[in-house]
Amino acid sequence: MVREGEVKRITDLLSQNPDGLTIEQVSRQLSINRTTAAKYLNILIASGQVRKRNLGPAKIFTLSPHVPMSNFLNLWQDGIVVLNNDLVIEQINDPLLSALSLPGEGLVGNRIDKSPLGAYVDKKATDLLIKARDGEEQVHRTTLTINGREEKFRMKMIPLSLEQGVRGIGFIFEQLPQMTEAGSEESMKVPEGSKENSPEKQELQRRIAEHRKIEKALVESEAKYRALVENIAEVIFTLDDTDRITYISPAVRNLTGYAPSDLMGKQIHEFVFPEDLEIFSRGLENAKKGPGAPLEFRLMTMHSSVRWVQLSGKTLAGKPAGNAFHGVIADIHERKRVEDALRHANKQIILLTSITRHDILNGITNLRLSLELIKNEPLSEQLLRFVDQQEKVIAQIQHQINFTRDYQNIGVRPPKWKDIGERFVAAAAALPLGEMKVEADVKNIEVFSDDLIERVFGNLIENTLEHSSGATTIRFFTQIQGRDLVLVYEDDGAGIQKEEKDLVFEHTRRGRISYGLFFSREVLAITGLSIRETGEPGKGVRFEILVPEGLFR
Repeated sequence: MVREGEVKRITDLLSQNPDGLTIEQVSRQLSINRTTAAKYLNILIASGQVRKRNLGPAKIFTLSPHVPMSNFLNLWQDGIVVLNNDLVIEQINDPLLSALSLPGEGLVGNRIDKSPLGAYVDKKATDLLIKARDGEEQVHRTTLTINGREEKFRMKMIPLSLEQGVRGIGFIFEQLPQMTEAGSEESMKVPEGSKENSPEKQELQRRIAEHRKIEKALVESEAKYRALVENIAEVIFTLDDTDRITYISPAVRNLTGYAPSDLMGKQIHEFVFPEDLEIFSRGLENAKKGPGAPLEFRLMTMHSSVRWVQLSGKTLAGKPAGNAFHGVIADIHERKRVEDALRHANKQIILLTSITRHDILNGITNLRLSLELIKNEPLSEQLLRFVDQQEKVIAQIQHQINFTRDYQNIGVRPPKWKDIGERFVAAAAALPLGEMKVEADVKNIEVFSDDLIERVFGNLIENTLEHSSGATTIRFFTQIQGRDLVLVYEDDGAGIQKEEKDLVFEHTRRGRISYGLFFSREVLAITGLSIRETGEPGKGVRFEILVPEGLFR
């Protein structure tokens, strides 16, 4: 019976001695007998809390946050081989090397039937390994000749989920006692002249109990991860260094109609829509080099239809960059369909707006022509004032209609990374600056923004040209504010009075309609940017555009 108090005392003692202790030292310092100390240390090793190393003839025990797989396998007295999906040996434990008198070289990294272990794996065992790879646990009893003597073994082949979701096989060599049949009544008889609780029988019972305990843990662990992988909607897959599929989860059937067995061993490129092959190949190579943006492309289904998917992943741990890859494919077809519908609707709205704007401008042109003809007629001063007022209203309407042309594409195209210094210089170059001097000190900085960011800068410059009396210089530069970036626009004009600061971004200010700064604020907000005016009256304007962390590089 395990006493939790003794276990805790041992773990506490080992935590105080990070270099490790022998069984004798544990026994002496805790005042318990050596057999008890050894029993609890073995329990802690099996549970992964303690590891053991040899130092000459002594065995040193230390606390361990985890047990590496190789150490775990060596704790098991039965022989174990871990194979990948191609029956290539990934790991082999020391007890098997010892039982079969095999050298350590020439095993790991080779297919099992092409390695020295192949001499002990007949065709039936190989066939059963293939069945186990497909998800069915197998058992095979056989007799092997080792160093001239015959030994009976029970071979178990268990499907496994290895690290990073890779499928594999656990191949267990359980050496059977020299009995008429494993598990028979005769096999449990005590040899004549031996005691009921002989050391031999105790050892056999201990091995059986240990085997059942570890086997249960492996089966439960494998079942848990298999259920996780096989029941999520996303497709989990792995590729070898030639981009051939070495594992793909059952969810692929719902996505493409193909069964996992239809895809195994085939290159993933075979199932990519031809028009997307170039984008896919380039994106996959970039993903192998390191984490990046998810890759979107179209996948061919079993019935030759296409589905939009999103792929993300990385190179397998422990493999050279680009040699092996594991990833996840998510179905985004419905999202793409909605995006296309919205894009089409936006195009129709833009077309309708363009036609309507064209008709309104034609009407305004005719109205202006009529007013010009009226002004050529003899009119009283009062009527002339009315005509002038009408011309001003018409000019304002025409200005507003033209403004809608500049902003009809707001938010239509997805935001992109843009060199912000280049966009500001381009905006300045498109305006009649006259004698105005422009100083732009922003280089090699990209901001994630809408396509109309250049128009935002144009609005700021136009605001200076129209309203900043006495301004001679415009400055554009950046500042770091905590983890954020601030784009600063300044001029040396009269500035904005305090009572006006809260109104500069409104579309109507003191009865005057002005959409420039209002729309600038809305354009920036599309990608999470914000703008405010912080200048001092009499010293010029200062507009600060805040770019949060993650939106600049």
